[in-house]
Amino acid sequence: MTMDLFLNDYYKLLKLLYDNQTVVLDKKVVPLTQMEICSVLNMSKVKVNTIFVELQKEGLLIQETRGKYSLTDKACAIVDSIEKINQM
Repeated sequence: MTMDLFLNDYYKLLKLLYDNQTVVLDKKVVPLTQMEICSVLNMSKVKVNTIFVELQKEGLLIQETRGKYSLTDKACAIVDSIEKINQM
């Protein structure tokens, strides 16, 4: 049985952001637009916006500038932990 069966849309979005981080001026940011995220995850813009707000409230995502986000250490630790479990 695969772990993917238990992962919800919040984690799917978080994992996509994690996998697409890049370094700009010594800071990790996610260069994807919300429309790109919607397309990749096959979600509506309303749903993606709702998840972004919730991830920010939970301290997992920081909006650096308009359209530029970065993941917190807490978010990276969650993704790393789930990926380790998934590899077992």
